[in-house]
Amino acid sequence: MTSLKDPKQNNTTLPAAGFMTLLGCWLYDFMLLCAVWLLAGIAYIIPAQMIAQVDSSATNNLSTTEFTGPLFYSYLFFVSWFFFAWFWTHGGQTLGLRTWSLRLQTEEGHILTWLQTLLRFLIAGTPWLIALFFYDQITTKKLLPSPYQYSVFIIGFSGLFWILIDQQKRSLYDIFSRTRIVKLPKNRKSIH
Repeated sequence: MTSLKDPKQNNTTLPAAGFMTLLGCWLYDFMLLCAVWLLAGIAYIIPAQMIAQVDSSATNNLSTTEFTGPLFYSYLFFVSWFFFAWFWTHGGQTLGLRTWSLRLQTEEGHILTWLQTLLRFLIAGTPWLIALFFYDQITTKKLLPSPYQYSVFIIGFSGLFWILIDQQKRSLYDIFSRTRIVKLPKNRKSIH
């Protein structure tokens, strides 16, 4: 396990990141992830259409719904996990974390292993899957009026909201994966 220890700074006593900072970081990383999804979707759909020999000039063949089944969503899951895991295992900072001078580390101050990244990703992603399921049910069955249908996304942010009531400012993802996001001193943004 690679350590982030710096003799000048005890990495286990760095202050925890605040809620608003993490929310901004989350939004920044989400925008980057959307760009990654776009590129990954293109890299998946074009070869899939070529293999299936779809005639893209015919208007009724322009739909890609036949290519967006469980295999496609599994592929996007892997791409999403790999996007975060790469940054988390290489210095503990996604681009959003780096922008706000934050770092993800274990409770002991170490860089996460690939297995720890998968655990954190699954824990963080579960509320979002539940929120998206409820959102789909609400919009297709018209269970709630339009302005209220987005309230289900509170479920998605539930793990992050936990910071507001936890004395150590830990999200549910931090608690269950034994990690923490810390604020780095202003004079440096990362430790190599």
